[in-house]
Amino acid sequence: MIEQGDKKNKIVSIIIPFRDRVGLLRACVSSILEKSTYENFELILVNNNSQEKKTRGYLSEISKNPKVKIIDYPEPFNFSAINNFAAQKAGGEFLLFLNNDTEVISENWLEKMLKKFDDAKVGAVGAKLLYPDGTIQHAGVAVGKNIAVHQFLGMKEADLRENDVVRQVGAVTGACMMTRRDLFLELGGFDEKNLPIAYNDVDYCLRVREGEFKIMWTPEARLFHYESASRKSDISVFTKIFKRKRYKEFQNEQAYMRQRWHLQK
Repeated sequence: MIEQGDKKNKIVSIIIPFRDRVGLLRACVSSILEKSTYENFELILVNNNSQEKKTRGYLSEISKNPKVKIIDYPEPFNFSAINNFAAQKAGGEFLLFLNNDTEVISENWLEKMLKKFDDAKVGAVGAKLLYPDGTIQHAGVAVGKNIAVHQFLGMKEADLRENDVVRQVGAVTGACMMTRRDLFLELGGFDEKNLPIAYNDVDYCLRVREGEFKIMWTPEARLFHYESASRKSDISVFTKIFKRKRYKEFQNEQAYMRQRWHLQK
């Protein structure tokens, strides 16, 4: 039986939404299962309308692992709703939202992130995410005029120096974010009505801070973030995508963030 007071036995529910792209998913899941030294976790893979035969084959294979739970979310893509759905089914005291295009580098990443919650006033923790060339993709998010800006984006990891320390930040990316499950549910999770695609992670962090909890970033947990390799700005990428698809919706999400959090252009 897991003792609630024993930090070493806290269950971490790692939530990974995906739709096909089985090569990315396989690399992500394998890195977690093979590298992680913290063993008390469950992997919740959220299948959002995958169609490919090779995806079905992989899911059949990986479902045999007792640490892996596969759930279906057969609705239109809504990042917030997908993760909220999975959080309701999670068995852990901590949730770790993770993109399927990431890969673990540091073996003790879960311990390092979990350790920050020894401070009862910490509400969410983010990791260091690197592009494949070793430059910085995520080292904390600054919230303000441009809504959300990744700090030190594109900088060489070796040049981060005095900023390469555990520190409090404005927000962290949902590409790899750990939070307390009870807090997440208490706050209503991600905003699936107003922020189905973008800024849901930033909005969540701001609501956590509104409750006087801290958002921490740790360089001790290191992962690659592959899909972002060709991106140097989340905003510019979303702009390109939604000019073709949901750009108006994206604009509405920007407007909502500015209004909700009094962020000036």
